[in-house]
Parts: sequence; C-alpha cells; structure tokens
Amino acid sequence: MQNLIKYAAANWIIACIVVLATQGYSVAQETSAKTDSQPPLAELPPEEVGEQANALLKQLISMSETGTRYVQAMQDANPEDRLVLELQLWSLQDRSLDTLYELSDALMALEKTAPQPELRKEVEDLFRYVLERSTFHIDRLRGKVDAARAARMEAAADERYSIEEEVAKYTRRIDEFYRILVRQIEKMAEIGMPNEEASSALAERLQDRVETLSGRIDLALERISRLKKRRKELPDDADAPKLLAASVKSLETNTASMTAALDLMDELELDTGPMRAELMTATQDFSSGLTDTGAAVTLAGRTLKNFMGWLVDNGPKFLLKLIFFIVIILAFRFITRFVRAGLNKAMEASRLSLSQLAKRMIVNTVANLVMIFGIMLALSQLGISLGPLLAGLGIAGFIIGFALQETLGNFASGMMILLYRPYDVGDMVDVGGVYGKVDRMSLVSTSLLTVDHQLIVIPNNKIWGDVIKNVTAQDIRRVDMVFGISYSDDIPKAESVFMDILQSHERILDHPEPMVRLHTLGESSVDFVVRPWVKVDDYWDVYWDVTRAVKLRFDEAEISIPFPQRDVHIYHTDRPAGETEASPALRQAEKEAV
Repeated sequence: MQNLIKYAAANWIIACIVVLATQGYSVAQETSAKTDSQPPLAELPPEEVGEQANALLKQLISMSETGTRYVQAMQDANPEDRLVLELQLWSLQDRSLDTLYELSDALMALEKTAPQPELRKEVEDLFRYVLERSTFHIDRLRGKVDAARAARMEAAADERYSIEEEVAKYTRRIDEFYRILVRQIEKMAEIGMPNEEASSALAERLQDRVETLSGRIDLALERISRLKKRRKELPDDADAPKLLAASVKSLETNTASMTAALDLMDELELDTGPMRAELMTATQDFSSGLTDTGAAVTLAGRTLKNFMGWLVDNGPKFLLKLIFFIVIILAFRFITRFVRAGLNKAMEASRLSLSQLAKRMIVNTVANLVMIFGIMLALSQLGISLGPLLAGLGIAGFIIGFALQETLGNFASGMMILLYRPYDVGDMVDVGGVYGKVDRMSLVSTSLLTVDHQLIVIPNNKIWGDVIKNVTAQDIRRVDMVFGISYSDDIPKAESVFMDILQSHERILDHPEPMVRLHTLGESSVDFVVRPWVKVDDYWDVYWDVTRAVKLRFDEAEISIPFPQRDVHIYHTDRPAGETEASPALRQAEKEAV
C-alpha cells in the first residue's frame, strides 16, 4: 500500500505539469503511460522529518489522489466536462508545485540541525524528474506547433486565424514550461543540488528559441507589409483582411513569446542586449526595451553605424542640396525685403485713398507670398514632396480655424474696419471705452496710445461691435467752453471781452465764425457758452489759452466769476415760560445744526 501511495504521488506531480500541454483524454493516456519511470514518494514519519515536512508530504499525496480521479474522469467525460477538468488540473498543478517548493524549503530548514538523507533523495529525484518531463513536453508541444503551422500553409483564409489561435495556445504553454524550468533550476541551487548542466542546457534552448522567434517575427512583418499592399491595391479582395488578421495574430504571439524568453534569460544572467535591440527594431516598440542598458547601448551603436554608412554614401549629395536650400532661403529673404520696401514707396506715392491698415496688409501679403514661394522652392531642392505638405497644411488650417473662432471674429471685424475706414493710424479715437491715439492696426487688433502714454491693445471684434468716436476725422473742430459771471455784472461788457479774446487769438478760425451766447441763468451765475472753431491739432492749445485769457481779462474788467453760495438766516423767538436757558453745549449744537 505504501508503494502504491509513493507511485501515485509521484505520478500526480508530473500529471499536474503535463496538464499545461494536455487536451482531454489523450493527455491523460499519455501521462498514465509514463508512470513506470516515476520516482517514489513516501510519507516519512514526523519524528524523523518534523511536522511540517510530514504535513507537506500528506498534501502531495492527497493532491495526487485528487488528480488521479480527475484523470480517470476525463476518460468518459464529454468535451465541455473535459475543459472543466483541465481547469481544475491547472489549479492543482500550481498548488502541487508550490507544495514541492515548500517541501524543499522545509528540507533546508531541517538540515540546519541534522542531515536528512531520505527526504533529500526524494526531493532531488522529484526535481530531476520535473526537469526531464518539462523538457519532454516542451519538445512535444513544439511538434504540435510545427504541425499547426504546416496545416496553416494549406488552410483557407477563413481558417487561418483559428489556427493562429491554436498556435498561440501551444506557445503560451511552452513559455509556461520554460518558466517552470527556470524556477526549478533556481530551487535546485537553493537546496545545493548541482544545476550547471541543466542551466547550460536551458540557456542553449532559450537562445535557440529566441533566434527562431526572431526569424518568425521578421516573417510575420514581411507578410503584414505584403498583405497591406495587397489590400490597398485590391480593395475588393475578401481574403486579404482575413490573412492580415492572422498575420498580426502571429506577430503578437511570437513577440510575446520572445519577450518572455528574454525575461527568463535575464533571470539566468544571460546577455539579451542584442536580441532585445532586434526585437525593438522589428516591432518599433522602443518603450519596452530602452530601460534595458544592454539593449539601449546596442541599439544606439547600431543606429550610429547606420547613420555613418548613410553619411558616407549620401553625405556629399545631401550637403549640396542643403547648400542650395540655404542659398534659396537667403536669396528670397533679400527679395522679400526689396519687395516690401518697393511696395511701401509705391503706396506712399500713389493717389489711392487707402488706410494705413490696407497699405500694410497689401505689403505684408505680397511679401509673405514671395517668401512662401521661396520656402517651397527650397524644400523641393531637398526632395520633399510638396503635394502631401500642402494637403497637410490645408487640414491643419481647417483645424486651427475651428479652434480659433474668436480670433477669426476679430479678423472679420478687422476686414470691416479696413473696408469702411472709421479711423486710421494717427487718429484720436474713443473706442471700446478707451480714449487715445491709434498707434498700430492689424486685422486682429488695434493698439491705442492714451494721453498718459499707455499702450492698450483692443480686439477688433469689440471695436466694430461698439460705438466708434473719431475725434480727428475732420480737419476742424469746435471748442465748447462755458463761463459764468455774477448777476450784478454787465452782460454786454462780458460779451465784448469774450469776442475780443476770440478775435485776437491767432489760432482761432474766422470761418466758421466763433460764437458767444448767454446760455443759462444758473443758481449762482449767468452762464455764457463760448464756441470758437479751430484746427484739430490746435484744439487743446486754444482751449487752455482762452480759459487763461478769460480769467485775466475778467480781473482787469472787474467782472467776477461767482462760485456757489448759500445764505443762512437765523430767526430768534421768545422762550416759553418756565423753560430755563439752554446750556452752552446745547447752544453750540443748535448753531452747528443751523
């Protein structure tokens, strides 16, 4: 009975591993056929190996019994039940391997106090057997992958993708076996088992696998490129998309498997830099490998070598094109400046009634067109196709225009200002709540220089949508002033003083004639309006001169300029009988109230 338990437990450990490559009943049969060479496993007494090792051995024996039932049940199970049993076997496989590794840890702990020859022999036999059977199943699965790929060559387009999924399933299982092998070798080193031969053999296998997968990745990329071209040339070909999807699936499978193999090689401290560089170059996935120093150095060296080779072959020709490019750009910059200066002189000499904004826009547009033509000519010298570039610029212009709707509104308002010319550079205007002199104009905004020398930029959209007041739009302007005299002063005399001041000032125009009129009878003064006409540039000088002259002449003529006054009358009444005289503080409050 004890020997039966030994063989059953050993059989189950391997059966759990085998399930990674199994498919139903056929796998159960193959697993059962290998039990004759399996190492024994015994439940050692706890007084010899301790409670922990004894418990782990019992767990392995219990798992083996459960696994045996699953394998036997698969013989008569339907396809769906077999899938369920396979999943259960998969879970048992992970737990059994973890239990085996815990048993190896328990062995190391026990050997710190005393040798454990029987337990060590069983553990080492199991490790060697797991290595042997894992290698066997890797080769077996590789045979299935090769058979599936051979069938794929003759399969119809509709069947290619399902075959690639089958290949991906087998490939994932192979990767899982390789991970088990690496972990086995690491655990062998931990318990002191010789693992040099197994490690060397695994390194060779991984190296061969990486090289094979690299070739298959190149083949998949070549197929994808050919099928994309075929789909573009023959859009009605129904097979091309199906074949392309299968090729993409093949590329994904081989790339993932190669990445997994390189990761395992890293764990074995093998050099993976060149192979990672090839993987990055083939798949264009640089983010996944640049963190690896070896791959980054290899890729950088290869890139530098390719660049130097290209420079030797194409350097002189490219240098000549670059010289032509620079010469054309410099020449058209000079031509642009010449065109700009010539247009400015032509605009100044012409009799066209154009605003400064219109003149500047015409000059800038022509100059920019000349420069753009020069840039396009220079780019053509470098061999750059201008058709796709112009198409890209058109699409970019549409996107930018959609994003800059507010700016386009300002541009439209600038065009309206350009056409209707409500003001020009140098005019004094009141727009958008800002009063100042127009300093610069563009199709997007207007810059005003205020009277206190502040530069304010106003979007044209706010200007055109509001009231525009152009102070200097006309050649002459009326100065509106109001002066008041006292009710006791002589009105004709005051009128005479006003007219004499206006007629004697050299900057006041005779036509239209200045006007002096008695305007209103105010609360404290008799108000006159004085309205001379002047040139626009003389407005403020006349305003200040006349105001000063009126004050001086009124003083000479003894005409007063009144200011607001208020007379307060206080009436005293007899105090009622019996009321005492108010206190000084109360009298002071009454005075302040009055």
